[in-house]
Amino acid sequence: MKLMTVLALASGFVAAPLIGAGSASALPATCDGVDCVPGVVRNATQGQPCISATRYPFGIDPTSGATLICAQVGRWVATSPLFGVRTPTAPCYGVDGTAQAPDGLPLSCNGTAWVMDFNKIFYTPSTG
Repeated sequence: MKLMTVLALASGFVAAPLIGAGSASALPATCDGVDCVPGVVRNATQGQPCISATRYPFGIDPTSGATLICAQVGRWVATSPLFGVRTPTAPCYGVDGTAQAPDGLPLSCNGTAWVMDFNKIFYTPSTG
């Protein structure tokens, strides 16, 4: 009986902290505008070098405010305006722009919903 009581108490002490942990996240599920988007490089300049990655690829030109994306070629390239953080498959109602998923992946509007879009990241400029 004592052994069962000890085991019951021990499992209660282990489980108690897990109950309160929840699934809180520091990243916004959605937000409007560039200022709330995590990981945006604020001093990006079109054509200048950048470190390419598939997550958090956006930059803003400090002079013009233009939205840029770091392409696989290691340079900032122009892209559609950044609307904020959106969840994939959320409605976008024909918006002509980009967004970032809460996990940092780039999204674009396909006319009805936000979808993953790596086209600009894997963009290769013509040389000619």
